[in-house]
Amino acid sequence: MFSKLKRFGVKIPLCILGLSLLSACGGDSSEVLPSTPLTQDQRYDLLYRSTFGPKPGSYQELANLGYITWLNKQFSMSPSLHSVRLKEYPLEGDRESYNQADRAAVWWDLSINAPDQLRQRVAFALSEIFVISRYGSSLSGRALEMTDYYDMLITHAFGNYRDLIESVTLHPAMGDYLSMMANQKADPDKNRYPDENYAREVMQLFSIGLYELNPDGTEKFDSQGQLIPTYSQDDIENLARVFTGWHIADKNQPGWGSKDGNWFVPMIAYPDRHDDEEKIVMGEVFSQGQSAEEDMSQAMNMLHNHPNTAPFISKHLIQRLVTSNPSPAYVARVSSLFEDNGKGVRGDLKAVIRGVLTDSEALNGDERAPVKLKEPLIVMTNFFRAFDAKSADPSGRFHNSIGTFGSYGQSPLGSPSVFNFFAPDYAPSGEIADANDVAPEFEILTWNNFILTNNQLWSATGRTNYEGENNRSRIVINTAPLEAIANDHVALIDEIDRRLLSQRMSEPLRVILLEGLEELRDTQQSLKVRNALYLVVTSQEFHIEEIAQ
Repeated sequence: MFSKLKRFGVKIPLCILGLSLLSACGGDSSEVLPSTPLTQDQRYDLLYRSTFGPKPGSYQELANLGYITWLNKQFSMSPSLHSVRLKEYPLEGDRESYNQADRAAVWWDLSINAPDQLRQRVAFALSEIFVISRYGSSLSGRALEMTDYYDMLITHAFGNYRDLIESVTLHPAMGDYLSMMANQKADPDKNRYPDENYAREVMQLFSIGLYELNPDGTEKFDSQGQLIPTYSQDDIENLARVFTGWHIADKNQPGWGSKDGNWFVPMIAYPDRHDDEEKIVMGEVFSQGQSAEEDMSQAMNMLHNHPNTAPFISKHLIQRLVTSNPSPAYVARVSSLFEDNGKGVRGDLKAVIRGVLTDSEALNGDERAPVKLKEPLIVMTNFFRAFDAKSADPSGRFHNSIGTFGSYGQSPLGSPSVFNFFAPDYAPSGEIADANDVAPEFEILTWNNFILTNNQLWSATGRTNYEGENNRSRIVINTAPLEAIANDHVALIDEIDRRLLSQRMSEPLRVILLEGLEELRDTQQSLKVRNALYLVVTSQEFHIEEIAQ
């Protein structure tokens, strides 16, 4: 595997490393008490899962504070809102509004620099569950409205799931994306019936899933050994009737189909458009004569309290933050925190997130804990944060183009469909599928995306000083500390290992780095650093997250 790295001196080394390799991690699966100090590996793992990557001082801060105090500090931080930062960016040229490139630039800015890293990281995970996309409906031209939606996820990241699901449902960006906005009661004479899109997706993707689950996330089976659907087509049709009569507030145009109005407050009910007849959804009766608000509240309570919701959402969050294949016991422990945070409260996301990150399986691994592939955007933010990345713009403003995001196969709020960039149950053929495991992120690991991401990494490793070239749209890294020790090859490798690989670099990779460094002259400090960095960030050791052992 590592023999492909030996062309160390070339500009683009051969680094297609066979990322489908699977490794099992053993470890003690006993419960870790809150007072138990974390090991070095556990501290690194916690930082990678709860932030967009450690900065040079992050590890020491966590070690000094202890993980309980560190987590409490993160939970207590005020939200860094993307819309606030976006509006600090002056509009360039003769533009009158912000665009999707501005929104993307702010995402880079705050993902790299925001102090409330845990909140930002969880919001990104939520954005891959409660999906909207710039590629759907009219959202492409609504960068500010999409930024407001992302801020809503940030605001609710540590709140209650019940509040989150209602805020998601009533946000105009979601209303537009899944066509609940302007949904109205049936008029058979006009062959008009309620739109079923949101009713279907809010159940399938945002709350209960397709099939009945046990509290540990495993699927239930009937007496014939068949999966048990959670809802029927009739349920979808009746829930669509529940969701009639909602539209944007402060409509600027009288026509019901017009979307001109205030997209920065929740949608409001228009009683004359709501179906107030009786509906039955999953056996629950929505009484005749209820208002749109009463129907909405009952529907949100129904989804919040459904027995599937706790394991469904808990497993999704575990997959996004820790491991693609949590054991049923891990899911059950987190699910129980969703059901009751210890104070009789259901849906407390702060308790759920704390449980996800500090569960015994997250800290110690399991008897069979497959590795997790990092998403391309996580790869890049991990790298940028490790080297104090800054914008080359003297104003501090970040710049970005949507084309650059295309190099990664993903972008924030830019998935090709409501099903996200990858399915949670995706399993590439071969070792992973044969083991009955899943590896969702592999669905976007096409050869094209992998090569393009590597090219982005090569460009990034060359941005080695804050002054740099005249192109102010660049994101630049600070490698001056590495160049100062570049001729001490062991020290250089150790520092790269500390910043990027949690001090777990394999011996084969270390040998290759040493061989390559020794082939370069002592006057080539910047080239030594660049080549060494590139070999590490394109290795599977950087792209794969493993459970601490």
